[in-house]
Amino acid sequence: MSFCQLCGNQIHGRGKSVHHPDWSHDLTLRLCVDCYQNKPHCQVCGIPIDNAAGLGICPTCSVSVSLCLACGKPIFQEYVEIDGIGIYCVNCYHDRSLCDVCGAPLTDDRWQLSDGRISCAHCHATAVYDPQEASALYDEMKTTVRNILGLQINIPTGLALVDRDQLEGIIHKQIKNHPHAAGEELLDPHKTLGIYTRRGIRRGIYVQNGLPRTLLLQIAAHEFAHAWQGENCPLLRDLTIREGFAEWVSYKVLGAYGLTQQQERIKNRTDVYGTGLNWALALEKETGSAGVIDACRSAEQ
Repeated sequence: MSFCQLCGNQIHGRGKSVHHPDWSHDLTLRLCVDCYQNKPHCQVCGIPIDNAAGLGICPTCSVSVSLCLACGKPIFQEYVEIDGIGIYCVNCYHDRSLCDVCGAPLTDDRWQLSDGRISCAHCHATAVYDPQEASALYDEMKTTVRNILGLQINIPTGLALVDRDQLEGIIHKQIKNHPHAAGEELLDPHKTLGIYTRRGIRRGIYVQNGLPRTLLLQIAAHEFAHAWQGENCPLLRDLTIREGFAEWVSYKVLGAYGLTQQQERIKNRTDVYGTGLNWALALEKETGSAGVIDACRSAEQ
């Protein structure tokens, strides 16, 4: 006497045996004819499954099949990958609102900031909203830069958290006051997350609040490098060197914190930031860190 391993009823007659490709050769699933013919089948391997299997895949296939992080459904064909987070089905990416920080499709777990931005659960988990926390991270980053690269600035330059509207205002003012400054043409008030400003002896770094801790660290390091350039090579106009050096400092800081995925992400960029970073990394391989710093300092000559 044998029983169906799906419905538990006694099998009358010969029944059916099915085997999953990932199972050992001697392991089979014994089924009654009714379950074999009428139960839904796994969308991946075709094995009959219980009606309660809401995803439409068997437990074995569910281990290897990717699920959309927004709707939770299995992904069999096209998908969209958000760096550092995971993959989403095309439907969710096109039909759902997107996180204003990382661009991932939003779920019900979302947070709206005072300036209207909406953050996903992943970004909100490590988001920095407290000015004191941001200042402490900035000071920690400056110590890291001094220890690994020997870079420091003499003119006091603090970091301030601002909302998106405030940052846009600062960027517009920066462009108005320095219309021909190197790098100003790269500023997009709607996309820029941080900026280093100078007006006479007043210097400052402004970064959007609510950014994940690692992203805040990355942006703060980049803008700190611009502050260093403002003191050591203020006439530097070569954008590849100017932005590449700043990305290189950011890259080195990320490495010091063990953030290798973030390093690869900025290294693979194809814009002036990625091109400049790879210029700096190639030069560093030949001349060391000191060679990259000297090249930036002397490039305006």
